[in-house]
Amino acid sequence: MARRPALSATDLLHATEVPMRTRLDPKLDIVFKLLFGEERNKALLISLLNAVLHPPAPIESVTVLPPEPGKDGADDKGIALDLRVALTNGEQIDVEMQSQPRPAGRERALYYWARLYGGQLTRGDQYVELRRCVVVLITDFNELDSERFHSTFRVQETHDHSTLTDQLEIHLVELPKLPEACLTNDEPELVLWARFLSADTDDELELLAMNHPVLKQATDALDRLGADPQARMLAEQRELALISYHLDMNKVRAEGRAEGKAEGKAEGKAEGKAEGKAETLRTLLTLKFGQVPDAALLRLATADEASLDRWLERVLTADTLDAVLTT
Repeated sequence: MARRPALSATDLLHATEVPMRTRLDPKLDIVFKLLFGEERNKALLISLLNAVLHPPAPIESVTVLPPEPGKDGADDKGIALDLRVALTNGEQIDVEMQSQPRPAGRERALYYWARLYGGQLTRGDQYVELRRCVVVLITDFNELDSERFHSTFRVQETHDHSTLTDQLEIHLVELPKLPEACLTNDEPELVLWARFLSADTDDELELLAMNHPVLKQATDALDRLGADPQARMLAEQRELALISYHLDMNKVRAEGRAEGKAEGKAEGKAEGKAEGKAETLRTLLTLKFGQVPDAALLRLATADEASLDRWLERVLTADTLDAVLTT
């Protein structure tokens, strides 16, 4: 096996000098719901919806509907925690923040819409009473192959693209595509909100808050939420549940790689196992601490299997990236 390159003192220093974020992560679905669903934060929700939907007349008032029974568990990995909103004209909006891909994600989005739309009528109601329903899906992963940051889907004729009805509308905002959106700046208000959601450090949030009043309100609201012990506990439980889920999924992938190399040389088998563990650890570190710096990624790529095992044991309980990767 080729020798792994030694790390310089500068690499090691940079690997531990990671600006940590102390605020709750609004990309975590339960934090997103608590933040934008709170009564006194309605102005933030209205600003976000106007930025995504570009309505003919700005939304001025919303009502956050009660959550559906059984949908608020912090350890619920199978169902996204949604934010259901009603407008004054009777339209309903389902806002979803999803931090990880889920099976049949596009079918789920359509089901969210169908659940809202079909739930409007009771026995004796007329179809003309149905009002438009919209799903806003914000993802911390790439769902589509296109480079478009904000995609909008409606029911249209395939040849002349005429709209069959305006009753169905699904918006998809993919946060990893934010850098391209910043360059084009076609939707400046939505880009600002995406920058708030995607900020990796407290310094980034502070800079955004200094220059944009609505994001100053959002940062202050996030601070209030973080000071609530119950909210912080729910966020930590949710984060640990997601980490556990990713750990399980990556373990399955790693075992699959190891099994696939079972007929190969012993050297290849060991390297494959190390690569699987390094990938698992990278995913967990990103989920817990945000973007992992290049120097830390180099440590993962060049570490031996014993070191990777130690770091994997620490990741669930460590408070900092440095605490995980210490020798």
